[in-house]
Amino acid sequence: MEVTEIDAGGHPVVLGRDALRALDGKLSQHEFSAVFILGDENTLRHCLPELLAHVPRLREARSLLVPPGERSKDLSVSTDIWRHLAEEAADRHALLVCLGGGVVTDLGGFVAGTYKRGIRCVHVPTSLMGMVDAAIGGKTGVDLAGLKNMVGVFHDPLAVYVHLPFLKSLGKRELLNGLAEMMKHGLVWDARLWNDIAKAALHDLDALTPVVERSAAIKAEVVKADPREAGLRKVLNFGHTIGHGIEAHSWESPQRALLHGEAVAVGMICEAWLSWRMDLLSREAYDSIAAQLTALYKPYQFDSADNHRLIELMRNDKKNAGGQFRFTLLTAIGKAKVDVHVTAAQVQEALEHYRLLVRSA
Repeated sequence: MEVTEIDAGGHPVVLGRDALRALDGKLSQHEFSAVFILGDENTLRHCLPELLAHVPRLREARSLLVPPGERSKDLSVSTDIWRHLAEEAADRHALLVCLGGGVVTDLGGFVAGTYKRGIRCVHVPTSLMGMVDAAIGGKTGVDLAGLKNMVGVFHDPLAVYVHLPFLKSLGKRELLNGLAEMMKHGLVWDARLWNDIAKAALHDLDALTPVVERSAAIKAEVVKADPREAGLRKVLNFGHTIGHGIEAHSWESPQRALLHGEAVAVGMICEAWLSWRMDLLSREAYDSIAAQLTALYKPYQFDSADNHRLIELMRNDKKNAGGQFRFTLLTAIGKAKVDVHVTAAQVQEALEHYRLLVRSA
């Protein structure tokens, strides 16, 4: 079988041409009292037929449908799924197969980790974001009152199965959404990956395959070393403190709500600039990062008057400690430093820099 298996500590990540065939083999090794497939309207329409074609053992599974998009990462949706599982008499020996992007694997992992104090799950990511980041590492969660991932548990899947042909169902915006996390992996861990991503053609699966595999391997390597984010795993938070604030702000804005990766791209520009301002990163490196990200991602427009609200949203970030901002910043392309104290005034400077940067572009 043509597969690559990466050890993420609590679970393997299986990639390659025969990844779904490997899933069928994995299912034959276990006895489940019932099997459910969780997906949204898009993944059940576009990806489920291909999954069932490659994994015959899932053909009798029952499907659970949630609306597409971030709105499904909500306790009310979780409650609906818990209730449905209970009505189906699902016991602790049931399996939940999460077929979708980061929203579905975050939500499905959370539901599986909490239903009857934990049932087994498998992640089959269908988005680039899911394949390189969201599905790997056992973090699960839902949003609360407009704040990202405020309620969740660590719950490792049995395994993650990455089938790259699912990417054919995605448009350019969704691919760029996942590309942002891949670029982050390069910036904090592997300068060569950062450079390789710049050359990869988004529409070419053969060109994407090696960078997707390397990006997934970085995420797996980091979470294996630090599964509960006690230290090293914090490097993966680069771009996310400001990015999560930007993302939450976009939900309140009359503009189109940003996808997670689009908001992280804004956050990475701001936090790379902070890295330079705090004498951690060279100006040349910052300029290179900003140029690449602004070329790929549409600007997010906001006014100076929005800075206070943005900072208020950032204060709810889980990475903060003692009421102070704790950032992951860059010391070079490919290297990062965690738990850097940043003041609200410095965050405001970074937001102003970004606002003026995109206004002049």
